[in-house]
Amino acid sequence: MKKQGVERLIQIEKRIKEIAEESGLLTTEITFEITTAQRVLEGMSYGFPVNFSHWTFGRDYEKHRTIYEHTGAGIPYEQVWNFDKPKAFLVETNPFALNVLVIAHVYGHVDFFLANRYLKHGRSFSNVAEEARNASKRFKEYEARHGQQEVEKVIDAGMSIQWHQDPDPFFEEQDEETVRERLIAFERAKLERFEDVKSKFKKSETQQEIEQIEKRLERLSTKTPPEPTYDILNYLIKKSPKPLKPWMIDVLTVIRNQARSLAPNRKTKGLDEGWATYWHVRIMRRLFEEGVITPEEHGVFNDFHSGVTRENKAGFNWYRIYLSLFENIKERWDKGQFGREYEEEKNAFKHSRWDTAAGLGNQKIFQVRSFYSDRMAVEEFFTDEFIREQQLYIWAGLPTANGDIVYVIVEDNPDVIREILKNQFTYYGVPLIRVENGNYNSQNHLLLRHVWNGYELDPKYMNATLEKINHLWGKKVFLETRVDDKDLLAMFDSERKKK
Repeated sequence: MKKQGVERLIQIEKRIKEIAEESGLLTTEITFEITTAQRVLEGMSYGFPVNFSHWTFGRDYEKHRTIYEHTGAGIPYEQVWNFDKPKAFLVETNPFALNVLVIAHVYGHVDFFLANRYLKHGRSFSNVAEEARNASKRFKEYEARHGQQEVEKVIDAGMSIQWHQDPDPFFEEQDEETVRERLIAFERAKLERFEDVKSKFKKSETQQEIEQIEKRLERLSTKTPPEPTYDILNYLIKKSPKPLKPWMIDVLTVIRNQARSLAPNRKTKGLDEGWATYWHVRIMRRLFEEGVITPEEHGVFNDFHSGVTRENKAGFNWYRIYLSLFENIKERWDKGQFGREYEEEKNAFKHSRWDTAAGLGNQKIFQVRSFYSDRMAVEEFFTDEFIREQQLYIWAGLPTANGDIVYVIVEDNPDVIREILKNQFTYYGVPLIRVENGNYNSQNHLLLRHVWNGYELDPKYMNATLEKINHLWGKKVFLETRVDDKDLLAMFDSERKKK
């Protein structure tokens, strides 16, 4: 990009920040770096500007690079890291108007990052950008000392279970002894209540009930974990009988911290992209109206915007659907199309033309950006009308005689669609598995349990993951799951190499 273009871009960025603040968006100092497509490909593949090395990152880089070099596509228009000091890339080969769009889009992302409670919580775990940078140096030292293959085995194992976290993102895990004391106190309180009931109401409690409580108390004194935990990686770090060496614990802790910090991004991806798109549309319109960008540049913007938000029956276009959602919410709350009176209106004509001029649209969309996750948005705002309007159906592509693809609807029931989306935005394809017992068979074997939600585990991934967990645990690993509606106990034995 020529110097004149860079200077103009700097001035436009200042005006974009002013418009964002006038619109009520939260802003901060953002570093915009004009860079090469290759630098963006590296950022896409490694997850951070600087991160530790792993073969999967190299694999992803080669895939993205090959697509880009052969098609000119495959890189995002923008890339932003929402750290304490946000950083964003502008690709030097982008048309000028596209980089203006990117800046406006990034300001939407940064506001969402600063305001959304899930992303705030993600930042509380660690400064992942700084940690990734430092980890890059330490992990290279570990490779020199212990060998690249050994280090990669540990990274492989950690990354295979990094997303197995508690489904409640705000769950604060306590140490085992604190949990044990709480559970023991609860069981002892039951015994005390038995005594109170016996003395006050002369009701004799059965000896069997008391014996059951006493047995639970005995088990609780030694059981690990005292209650099931979904944070498998954390349990392995703390309780592995292998035992894990300090450098291994360091590697696994970095992986866990990155996953915990980034998990809220997964839970809010749709709202985040929709919010940034919603605001780049309005900011670009203001720039055009003020004469900051030319009609030709606004036309270029429209072309790119249309491409990003085009309908895609073969997939879920986050930009289009969540942009439409924010626009839908604003219109409904501006017209007062919410609440009991609106919901109970039986007259279809009145219902469709309902408008109390409530003017609460702006307030509502800012509330959604601050407090909602994608699942919450589906539950509350993906109404039957919205699903039909957006044609959020399950489509199947059928080939025609001339080689084209024709899409037909295979599911259009809004209740079914909502359930599918809620499940997708709760688990994100990660099965819910918890640690049941770290001393199974009284031999320090590890027992995991698959919490059934109607979906069977893929045997290939299940067996490979059990092998990686075994590498960290050092003893037999068992997993309870279901296959063909029957309970199954899968097992990996490092000595026999059987599953």
